[in-house]
Amino acid sequence: MSEKNHTHVLAFLDAFHVGGTPDFAALAGYFADDGSYQPLVPATDKIIGRAAIAAALEKQYQTYYECECEIHASAATGRFVFTERTDHVTLHAGDLKVGSRVCAVFEMNDAGEIASWREYWDTGDVMQQMGISAEALAAAM
Repeated sequence: MSEKNHTHVLAFLDAFHVGGTPDFAALAGYFADDGSYQPLVPATDKIIGRAAIAAALEKQYQTYYECECEIHASAATGRFVFTERTDHVTLHAGDLKVGSRVCAVFEMNDAGEIASWREYWDTGDVMQQMGISAEALAAAM
């Protein structure tokens, strides 16, 4: 089961980080109907449901484009898949390139769908690279 879950998560990350604008409806299909996404633990609330997750991911693309994912490490055990990666994005504002080191935890359900996706990253580093406040960063999420 762990290997199947691992493959599913890596396929999701590949589909999300295509270098262009992803297919948000297709991304939603990787999640359980009642799946959740928490873009920044603990600062943001969980986003629940496929449509809401797709909308949240699409909202992020209003701030940046060309999101590419560089996976440094990943592992799976039981229902959980862990990834350490750097997301490289280009902001619409000024074509500024920003890199964010991210650790993510994915929890899978019995059907092999993402039941929960939680991300942990350094907001201070990202805000400094973008030259924005915490409030502006939260609004972009």
